Parts: sequence; C-alpha cells; structure tokens
Amino acid sequence: MTTFHRLIIDGETYYREVNEAADTYHGELLEQEEVIEILLAEHVSQEIDVDGEKVRRYIESIQTPLYRQVARDYLDHLERMVESYN
Repeated sequence: MTTFHRLIIDGETYYREVNEAADTYHGELLEQEEVIEILLAEHVSQEIDVDGEKVRRYIESIQTPLYRQVARDYLDHLERMVESYN
C-alpha cells in the first residue's frame, strides 16, 4: 500500500510518497487531487453502476407482499446510508 506524508511548504499543502521502512521519499510533490486518484486506483477494485429505477421495478415485481416490503425497507436503508456519506 502506498503511504504519503503531507508536507506544508510556505503555507501550501503537498503530498509525497514515502517508504517508511527505508525512511526515503519517492517521486515528486503531489497535490491532494493527485493523491486521491492514486489511492482510488489502488483500492477500488470494481465500479458498479446501480440503476435505482430498475431496482425499484424489480422490487415491485416481487409477488409476496411481505417480501416486497422487506426489500423496499432495505432499499430505503441503503439509500439513507449512501446519503449519510455525502
């Protein structure tokens, strides 16, 4: 896993990759957006596109009312979780 140090130089914030075992820096100074891109590329293994309307249609096609309601409640719960992270 890539590790970075935050460096504040003349009031400006930069990041630099660090090898903590060897106590050495690698590469150039990076801005926060560049570090975020690097970390996302390393740690996000898959992109999943969820079509909310399609999910709702599938839920409405569930024939058992109890199961349909459980699925609705779970979808509502997931949507609240996503909103809480934004």
